[in-house]
Amino acid sequence: MVKYRNPVLVILFSILTLGIYAIYWLVSTTNELRRLTSVAPDPLALFLLLISILNIFVWIWYSWKYSSAVEAVSGVKAIVLFIFWLVFPPVSMVITQIDLNKKVQVTA
Repeated sequence: MVKYRNPVLVILFSILTLGIYAIYWLVSTTNELRRLTSVAPDPLALFLLLISILNIFVWIWYSWKYSSAVEAVSGVKAIVLFIFWLVFPPVSMVITQIDLNKKVQVTA
């Protein structure tokens, strides 16, 4: 259900592809979270980020829902992850991927 990914490579690929891999990673992990919990957001909501007036509100909403889903699956505090999403997203990507990798190890 959850794919194991190296957190360092997630950040490296995100930098090398100028953020394209980060978007792919976010959609992929959101889909994995949706299979595990009902509180995960719909990844199609990311298209609303293209609307300039709505994008900050959509990002705040999406970040909170995503953080809540990660908390439901792994136990990491949603508020901490949410703050990292708003301040420095690469840190939250690493935290999320490490916690999802733990979930892979538990189910394997």
